[in-house]
Amino acid sequence: MAEEELSEKELFKLYYQSGATNFDAFKKARLKRPGSSAASSPAPTPTAKKTQPVPVTTPIPSATTPPAAQKVPTAAPIPEPTTTPAEGLVSETRPDRPAPVSASKAKKELKEKVEQSRAAETPKSNLNTVTGGDAASAEYLAFLKQQQELQKCHQKLEDIIAGFERDRRNHQADLGKIRRQANDLMAALEDGTNWNLSSKYNIHALIKDAKLKLFPQELYQPDTKAQYLDIVQQAGNLTKLTSDHGNRETYAGFKSLFDHGNRRLDRIEKEIRNSQLDATEVARLPDALLVQLDHVLGTQTIHEVLQDNEESLEDLLFKLEDTKTKRAEALQDGEMSIAEKHFYDVIQIYERILEIVLEKLSTTEEIRKKEQVFDQVRGQYQQKAGLEGSKLKEEKEKLKQRCEADLKKIFALKEKVDAVEVNTAKKLADQRKQSDTFLANNASNVEAVWSKIEQLEKELENLERERYKEVKKRVHDKDNDEHRAMEYEAFCQVVAKHSELLDLTIRNCDTFIYTTTLLGEFVDTGFKTLKNHLAKQDKDHADLLLETHKQHLEMFRGLYLALGELVHKKEKRIEEIDQMIKASHIQQEIAMETFNPEAKKYSDSKKALLRQRDDIENEVHELKEKAQFALNNFKISEEALHDSGIEFVHPVVEQQEEELE
Repeated sequence: MAEEELSEKELFKLYYQSGATNFDAFKKARLKRPGSSAASSPAPTPTAKKTQPVPVTTPIPSATTPPAAQKVPTAAPIPEPTTTPAEGLVSETRPDRPAPVSASKAKKELKEKVEQSRAAETPKSNLNTVTGGDAASAEYLAFLKQQQELQKCHQKLEDIIAGFERDRRNHQADLGKIRRQANDLMAALEDGTNWNLSSKYNIHALIKDAKLKLFPQELYQPDTKAQYLDIVQQAGNLTKLTSDHGNRETYAGFKSLFDHGNRRLDRIEKEIRNSQLDATEVARLPDALLVQLDHVLGTQTIHEVLQDNEESLEDLLFKLEDTKTKRAEALQDGEMSIAEKHFYDVIQIYERILEIVLEKLSTTEEIRKKEQVFDQVRGQYQQKAGLEGSKLKEEKEKLKQRCEADLKKIFALKEKVDAVEVNTAKKLADQRKQSDTFLANNASNVEAVWSKIEQLEKELENLERERYKEVKKRVHDKDNDEHRAMEYEAFCQVVAKHSELLDLTIRNCDTFIYTTTLLGEFVDTGFKTLKNHLAKQDKDHADLLLETHKQHLEMFRGLYLALGELVHKKEKRIEEIDQMIKASHIQQEIAMETFNPEAKKYSDSKKALLRQRDDIENEVHELKEKAQFALNNFKISEEALHDSGIEFVHPVVEQQEEELE
């Protein structure tokens, strides 16, 4: 009964399209025609074969239009027949029907409704699927063309179904052919790729999604050239110091430091060349060290400064020993005037020696004070260089830690996106399987419908619309999938590029920290070497100063004892002269008692002795002043020797003991 009812509806449609005036007669005539659905069952439609896509230009809905906005076309409603005329028979009026309507008017109304339905189901095409200003690829243009071809296929299907009543048998083959073409186009559409779409995903989106802390401007770029000329200049400065002071005696203590520094600077230059670092700040670390090394190597040693004093002392000591020998020989021969002259020569030599020794003490003290001040400055510069190196390393350590933190965030985001990508691809594959099943069922249903076409025309139209809706969904899914794949590829490229920058920055930070550590070690070693050199030099100066004080003691002892001996002899001479004056005075008194003319002689002799005694007393006074002056000058060495724990017998005590003896 269902087949008969549906068949009757189909007959109504054919009846209105034919323009007949009697429905019963038209129905009987159709049932008697060979090949009709009532007389014989329709032959099964052969299996659809794949055909090449037919290029068309009819616009179709854009793939970017949401599925909800793409309306599924609906079949035009089939009007119920209002008259029952039969073609070639006498018209008859039925009491249950209204007045008959002309066939041409009904046919015209049906055609207008079909066209309105087609116009309603065809949305405007939107070809702006390529974001940005880049030209679309040939594959994407083919996709758009294939969308249009699908639309045209659907329109052809609608035309075939609308005109199915007129020529069902002839259009059945066309319908199958177009469906096969649509299937081939859909397969080609889904297989297409490489659309060359532009993505809006960039580094700013990555920073926002991953909550990164560093921007590309804060990272080292691969095209940044390394700045290492300052390191080369420092190596040249070190070489210049070697060429300027390599022949000096003090250079031997710094040779290993210079060799060590040249090796470190060469290694640092190689490291910087292979990076994107700016070594300007790092290269400034050894500036103070090089300046102080140049000062130390260019300054005369204390032995060079005191060389003239030492030579003068050697000459004077030789003269002193020679004069003492001559004085001893004169005393042995009884040449008292010559011995006295040698006494004065010895004293003068001692005085000159003491002047040189005091000058040597003053020079040594001055040099030592200067070097102590220089050592304090060296300590300040060493501390400053250490702080600057630590500051530079701390800055790069912080940058490295921030880069590592951003890399962890990027890797975490990449894992999440990869998981979403895998799930999305799996979901799309499942949807395609479901869609393939659906389309296969749809094709089977269409094949079944052909056997019942007269009873199931309405169902055929609905199935076609459902199929076309599914096809449009597949097209939309394909478009979304390509955009998603493109966005994922753009995301991976941005992640890879930014990860390379972060990794490059980490390597540069490691290189900077490594080179700064190397240069810091060199600077620290240099300052330590300089400190040891200054400490050794200070010890040498202290030892030399102590030896000079001891030398002062010996020279002062010789001078003081010589002065004491001479003063002692002069005082003895004064005592002898006093005795002679006393004897002359007694002789004068005796002669005066007797008016002896010899009284004049004794008087002149006494006056001469008095003058001689005054001269000798003046000489004794001068000798004592010289002894006191030498004693005052000796107080510096006396205090220094006592402070150094050197035990000695004071020349004054020795002089007193000799006088007692």
